[in-house]
Amino acid sequence: MMANNLKVMRQALAQGEPFWTLTDSDIHIWVASLEMAHQFLDEPFTLLAPDEKARAERFYFERDRNRFIAGRCLLRMIIGGYLGMDPSQIEFAYREAGKPVLKSGPQGKKLQFNLSHSNDLALYIFSRNHEVGIDVEYTHPMPDTDDFAEKFFSTRETELINSLRGEEKDAAFFKLWTCKEALLKANGSGLTMPLSHMEISLNSDGSAALSSVGGNREQALRWHLQAFDPAPGYQAAFAVEGYKGQAISFCHVNVE
Repeated sequence: MMANNLKVMRQALAQGEPFWTLTDSDIHIWVASLEMAHQFLDEPFTLLAPDEKARAERFYFERDRNRFIAGRCLLRMIIGGYLGMDPSQIEFAYREAGKPVLKSGPQGKKLQFNLSHSNDLALYIFSRNHEVGIDVEYTHPMPDTDDFAEKFFSTRETELINSLRGEEKDAAFFKLWTCKEALLKANGSGLTMPLSHMEISLNSDGSAALSSVGGNREQALRWHLQAFDPAPGYQAAFAVEGYKGQAISFCHVNVE
């Protein structure tokens, strides 16, 4: 689909021209190892804006700092590839809930994006003119799953969690959680209602769907929601507003 090799990406960026195409009928999702990216990138700190550098310096553990730096550098490189921009010159603004957006783009081109990372894995989603959100979580046993469900999930969702045991319970919990987080992030400014008002249905085939928002099924129709497994041990989901059958493509970043 796209040039996913970091060396190729870096060489192409030096040309200063767009080298990935994202049309109105495309949704692109990128998957990357942050450890791999940080080891490969030369002087990644030079790509970051002052506020990103300051945020990086606040991390106590070097591993977490390196992952943050690599994640932001990859975001800048991918956006640079779409827009034909020097990654270090890309400027971000932040909505009220902290969602990053582009301050401006060449020729007024609209680019919507979102990112998420957990442990070593980073995910990015890109679209033209559609609000998008993505979330990834490293899955692990949750001894307090029932308490979390009671606090954040709807009555039906909580009943589902309570009916399951072991790995099935954990899998269902993380699928519901990432779906809700992806929807919140796509909304950008944050939904003005509790997480429990976004009711997610888990189907027998493993797929997920937004059933209602605050009991309103028509509101749910605005959103396309999809859960997926980006890598072993991880659960993810993404949300797209106004989805009309766009082609969804996945790209794994590598250094080979």
